[in-house]
Amino acid sequence: MGDLGHSARRRRRAPALDKNQRRTLLLSCAIRVFARRGIGVARHAEIAREAKVSVPAVFFYFPTREALVNAVLDEVARFFTAMAENIHDRQRPAPEVILEHTRAFAEAVVTHPDHTRVLLEWSTALRDEVWPQYLKFQEKIVAMIARTIKRWRMEIGSQRDPDAEDDARMIAATGYVLVQMKIANQPAARIERFLQTLVRDTLGEVRASAKNEAHLSEFNVAVG
Repeated sequence: MGDLGHSARRRRRAPALDKNQRRTLLLSCAIRVFARRGIGVARHAEIAREAKVSVPAVFFYFPTREALVNAVLDEVARFFTAMAENIHDRQRPAPEVILEHTRAFAEAVVTHPDHTRVLLEWSTALRDEVWPQYLKFQEKIVAMIARTIKRWRMEIGSQRDPDAEDDARMIAATGYVLVQMKIANQPAARIERFLQTLVRDTLGEVRASAKNEAHLSEFNVAVG
């Protein structure tokens, strides 16, 4: 009876993954490797070791190094674009939206450190073939921020530039400084003060809330 039970346990296997699930798993491993090794260094063999699969299995889903790099960067862009869309789709005052967006962007250092590290490297890859992809991603984020600011300024009858592109670019670019502060484990109060100054200088107003104040006490988390 014991032998029969043992045999039954041996026959039980985890359900096989379909192609989409397998690709998602490999892509997750690839992002970890890219974050650790760098965009220009990571290779199929390292992804295979990370995922504990054969090298041909990785090549099946990502036939070339270019396909592998594009898949990783597309996923990183998708993650940060979805984050921004989820926040900017809410019809709230621009200062509140911008504060939430910049906080979420910085918090990704903790919640999605691999995505964040890949993005930081990608944002400085000026001479690489991946730079045009980054510019396309960044322009989408800038346009999203600008639409929020423009909509809010029209609602309140602001006399400031209704186009808002310059302010949106400043906010988007300064987000990377915020991430660096987070990685450097700057005090939460200093990061919050930096955020409030950014919003005040670009929008001319800061909207605080009890939720935002509570967030301050949780904001300073060391990055491993």
